[in-house]
Amino acid sequence: MINKEFLKKLTILYVEDEDLAREKLAKTLTRLFKTVYLAPNGMEGYLQFQKLHLAKTPVDLVLSDINMPKMSGIEMLEQIRELDEEVPFIFTTARSESENLLRAIELKANHYILKPIDTEDVILKSQEVCQKKYYERMLTLKNQELQQYLNAIDNIAIVVKFDEEGKIYFANSAMLESIEKNQEEILETNIKELIHKDISKDMIEDIFNALKQKKSFKGELKFSNSKNEPFYTNNNIFEIIENEKNLFISIGFLSTEENIEKREFKKKVIKNIQEHKELLAKAKNQLEETKLKLSKYENILPMLKSELELEKKRNQAKLQQIKHYEDEKLNIDEKQEGILKIKNKQIEDYKEAMNKIKREKELLIEKIHTLEEEILAKKVDIEKKQETIEVKNKRIEDLNDVIKHRESQLRELDPKALLS
Repeated sequence: MINKEFLKKLTILYVEDEDLAREKLAKTLTRLFKTVYLAPNGMEGYLQFQKLHLAKTPVDLVLSDINMPKMSGIEMLEQIRELDEEVPFIFTTARSESENLLRAIELKANHYILKPIDTEDVILKSQEVCQKKYYERMLTLKNQELQQYLNAIDNIAIVVKFDEEGKIYFANSAMLESIEKNQEEILETNIKELIHKDISKDMIEDIFNALKQKKSFKGELKFSNSKNEPFYTNNNIFEIIENEKNLFISIGFLSTEENIEKREFKKKVIKNIQEHKELLAKAKNQLEETKLKLSKYENILPMLKSELELEKKRNQAKLQQIKHYEDEKLNIDEKQEGILKIKNKQIEDYKEAMNKIKREKELLIEKIHTLEEEILAKKVDIEKKQETIEVKNKRIEDLNDVIKHRESQLRELDPKALLS
């Protein structure tokens, strides 16, 4: 069953070179997971993981194809394992290759899913892997917390571990100091021998019988040191399992006033020592983190230098191209300036020609006006002459008529005279 509430706390890196497959599954992953980072190949996937790692952004799962361009999924996992040995990894692939499978197992890959991908199967396997990792992390934290408590108890309490026969397997420094023995000596001793002789054997047997019946013991016990001097402790004894062996642990606190004062003083001293150790550990962690960052930056520096050199070359090429364009522009400007001068000269010549034509036109217009006036005068003159001609023609006609009339009269008078 899909635990959406749990998945919404997780960040995933999904690496797939097939665009359609990546986009399709990414839509589902984005709905279910808190954050989904995408990469189209192994190289981009590694660089994305490295970037998140340097930014201290935790990645809870890497889901990746195996066969990809630039860098395969196996090669990417090898690189990522140098940064993070524990991040869960699930591979998806279209082919089941034993060599890849074995290498993936060596690199602590968690699952291997064959394509075509069943989306629900991917989600469930991702959830299973992340939950397992989450519980392991919680168990580690609880164990660390428990160890801190045990360390704290070890500094202020008397701690002894023994089996059901009473054979001692461990005694802390407080116990060794109280009985005035070293670790080697006490490991050859039975705890029953350390209990003061004033405690009856029946009472001791009753305590051991109760412990064997899985019961715990709480109460005061009287012990004696190597000089047979007594000391009292308030004890809590119960069963534990250590290295697959059933043992009992006794945690006791000295109950005499002097010892209580000593214990309180030790507490303060131990607290100061612990605080000093914590400060040292913190400083050491900070130093290690700084060294790690420095190491990472040193690893990245050559890449950045290479990119810088490449960028310089690109910029140089761009500058040369810009210079070429500027030179071309300058040539074009010069050409345009030359053309502009020629055109300006042509315009000036054209203007001058136009002015000349204009003047000639004005002269022609004046001549035309003059000719028109002359023509008009000639017309008037012609009309007058035509009138004169018409008058003369009329007179000629009249004269012809007179001549004809006279000739007629003469013919009538003397036909011979007209012939002569």
